[in-house]
Amino acid sequence: MYEFKDIKTAIELTKLGLSEKEIKKFFNFEKKTYTNPNDILYIICDYFKVHPKMVTSDSRDPLHVLVRKYVSYFACKKFKIIQQEVAFILKRDRTGLVHYNKCIQDWIDIKDKETLEHIENIKKLLT
Repeated sequence: MYEFKDIKTAIELTKLGLSEKEIKKFFNFEKKTYTNPNDILYIICDYFKVHPKMVTSDSRDPLHVLVRKYVSYFACKKFKIIQQEVAFILKRDRTGLVHYNKCIQDWIDIKDKETLEHIENIKKLLT
């Protein structure tokens, strides 16, 4: 049985012009290992003790922005979810996601201890 939020999301994806195949992929019909962006958002929000509504709002609070960056990084880079889906969930445009992913990658490149610790902890939660 579907939850109301799933039906609402499917309607929104249809309005965005996504095909039935793309919507099925979003709802995990084609691949068993697929994790949808909502799952990633809720898991990372729970990890940082932030409500998902705050992360998807226009808030510029540094913690909310940080959570957006990790959601974007894990969804796009680790789970290979298309940017359009992640942007829809985060209520951002794709250029913002590119910036978020670059920020996390830069922190990894300089071996920022806090970032590496967060990444390891989140990986454990997502697997």
